[in-house]
Amino acid sequence: MEQLHHNGVLVPPRYKGQGLTVTIRGEPFTLNDEQEERAMAWAKKIGTPYVEDPVFAENFHEDFAEILGVKILTGDVDYSFIHGLVLKEREARAALSREERKALAAERTVIREANKERYGYAVIDGERCEVGNYTAEPSSIFMGRGEHPWRGRWKEGPRHEDIELNLSPDAPRPEGDWKEIHWDSESIWIARWWDKLSGKIKYVWPSDNSPIKQKKEIEKFDKAIELRRNLRKVQRYIHENLTSDDIRRQKIATVCYLIDELKIRIGDEKDDDDEADTVGASSLRPEHLCFNEDGSVTFDFLGKDSVRHLLKADLDERVVNNLKKWAENTYSTLFDEVNSSRVSEFLDEVMTGLSAKVFRTCHATETVEGKLRKTTLRADEPEFKKKHVAIMANLEAAIICNHKRTIPKTWEQSLQRKKDRLVARRKRAREGERKAQKTIKEQEEKYQERLSRYEVKLEESRTQLADAKAQLNERRAQGKSTTALEKRVASKRKSIKTQGDRMEKLKESHRERQGKRKASLEALKERNKLGIEKAKLQIEAYEMTRDYNLGTSLKSYVDPRIYYDWSKKVDYDWKKYYSRTLQRKFSWVEPDQISSVDVVQ
Repeated sequence: MEQLHHNGVLVPPRYKGQGLTVTIRGEPFTLNDEQEERAMAWAKKIGTPYVEDPVFAENFHEDFAEILGVKILTGDVDYSFIHGLVLKEREARAALSREERKALAAERTVIREANKERYGYAVIDGERCEVGNYTAEPSSIFMGRGEHPWRGRWKEGPRHEDIELNLSPDAPRPEGDWKEIHWDSESIWIARWWDKLSGKIKYVWPSDNSPIKQKKEIEKFDKAIELRRNLRKVQRYIHENLTSDDIRRQKIATVCYLIDELKIRIGDEKDDDDEADTVGASSLRPEHLCFNEDGSVTFDFLGKDSVRHLLKADLDERVVNNLKKWAENTYSTLFDEVNSSRVSEFLDEVMTGLSAKVFRTCHATETVEGKLRKTTLRADEPEFKKKHVAIMANLEAAIICNHKRTIPKTWEQSLQRKKDRLVARRKRAREGERKAQKTIKEQEEKYQERLSRYEVKLEESRTQLADAKAQLNERRAQGKSTTALEKRVASKRKSIKTQGDRMEKLKESHRERQGKRKASLEALKERNKLGIEKAKLQIEAYEMTRDYNLGTSLKSYVDPRIYYDWSKKVDYDWKKYYSRTLQRKFSWVEPDQISSVDVVQ
């Protein structure tokens, strides 16, 4: 990279206090701005499950006590007054008219767009690219995911003086008292700062849909494809080193085996918000393993986001022996001195550029591709079936990657609402079909009645014609005048023809209308059938994905070209499964977009 220009990042303004008070063990306590910010954050959480969580509450009040300068426990502080202000503010917002809400939304849009125009773009080597998240994190209560032990801790956001910027020498300096200006031509970070809670560096990067990030995505998935082609070779290399004379190589090979076989992470690459006692293959300890009598091994540990991994697996005998040997001789990690760097060095010996991360991408993609290939689906089937197949394939990837999620507290109610809607839909379908069938029957009865009247009248006319003909013949035989009777016979013949034509028109009209009614009924039945089937599949997917986050695998582990190629075969638009954000991130999967990414290179 030769050039990087941008305007820094948007730093939220500091909290401005109102001089509010809380009551601590019955005594009023006036808060300064910093203290009030935290009290207000807690008051906004009152009424949610978070404040009922003992760990969340204890962590918050432990941090709160430090800035109060007063020892407090959960329950010592009465936030009633501040919580009352929060409720009044919510009520005021709820009472706004539709026009007032629209006006406020418009104001926020103007501000948001102005901020994006100023901070949301960077120029990289002459190319204007979007910035991923140009707003520095505001101070807040750390929510955590899963059973994160830090949940409830205070997470202090950075100020200008905490933030370092990456700018090329020719770039103008953005306004602000920044900590430092760097020029790191080997990396594409925009800004960075030390996270005050985790003690790790946080970065601002170009957005996922920027050409430079898209290039890295393509390289990542291409490396996974290369691994798939060479997987047997890589696995043989790993197996050969399971009994190496070099104990370190034994351990590295064992870690690689576990990553490949169990589809777990390396273990020492944690996100900024994931600094709990979470582990992966390289950081397993004896307490995470149980050797079963049948020769299998049970793994029980907290992975990323404090999500529990409980796996029972039949492993290579050499791996089991290694694990037993090291578990007996240590109380800390089984694989001391093994980390992602050493694993990458080891794997690079058999396949250039291979790292531990590539295995999960490879296996997730292969799993989705296999599921899509095995599922029979015709191109003329409805789109909801195609989407369901896409979801089920994605679920398989989420399962092997153990992308568990905390089940939403409203999940059961949401499921019941879906089931209730299905019951109501079935009822409406039955009623609609019965109504249509009743209409067809009633119209048939009305037609038969009308036709019968026409037939009676026609029969009368034919009788009258026969009488008139008889009289005409009698008159002719008598040599009398027949003019009047001839006119009468002609009139009756014309009347009979008119009645006959009317009857034919009635029959034709009835056939046409009843045909349309019956076709409409069949179409209604088909719509109802498809609608019910769609609702049933949605419920099935909702139940099966209950505790899995499909978004993680779709965003980071499944090569989107798999879905793109599959969608072509089954006549389905891949964009209907991917969100707009992911469509932009993966726009390069379409042939006319790939070249535009390459041009930037």
